[in-house]
Amino acid sequence: MSSLDISSVLAALAAKRPVFHSEADFQFAFAWQVRAIHDVEVRLETHPRPLVNLDVQLNWPDGRRTAIELKYKTRLWVGDVEGEHFALKDQGANDIGGYDFLKDVERVETFVDAAPGWDGLAVMITNLATYWNPASHGRATNADAFRLHQGRAVAGELNWRNLGGTQAQRPNPIRLRDGYLLHWTDYSRVDASAAGTFRSLVVPVGRAVGPARLG
Repeated sequence: MSSLDISSVLAALAAKRPVFHSEADFQFAFAWQVRAIHDVEVRLETHPRPLVNLDVQLNWPDGRRTAIELKYKTRLWVGDVEGEHFALKDQGANDIGGYDFLKDVERVETFVDAAPGWDGLAVMITNLATYWNPASHGRATNADAFRLHQGRAVAGELNWRNLGGTQAQRPNPIRLRDGYLLHWTDYSRVDASAAGTFRSLVVPVGRAVGPARLG
């Protein structure tokens, strides 16, 4: 049966594209790399059902489908890589970024549950170490439910402790059907600065290849 070798895709992609200008740039390069490795039809920004949008859709020869949501979150970094200039924006706001990524997981779960023959993935690449490192201050915060640090287990209903400010634009709790153990891997290192290291997080849904789910 067909399945996505996500580790090989990311390793090959990092060798060619260690950094991206934007999330759209990442999506296009990712889709191109999948097609270079697998015999699969790759579609971008599809609408497989009313009110459902997917960043990437894979149509396998055996009839299976894979739904993929991609995130690219950056901190400020400016430099040249193989003669190409990059000026990454400081996106910060890990609470919003964490919510949005886990919302992608929820969306892929909901879609896969209702679509026999589908599996899925949520993937993030970032050079913001505060995503993969746990908070060091030890205090409870409003966004504890949406932290994505290495080794964290996420499951069930996830809520803000208090709803206000920018969080008010995302008022709905996230409800995950499965539990997931979050595991970050190195993606690339473009220089020795704090912003020069990029890591990737992959969460599989259904049969898609990736880190083991809980349970």
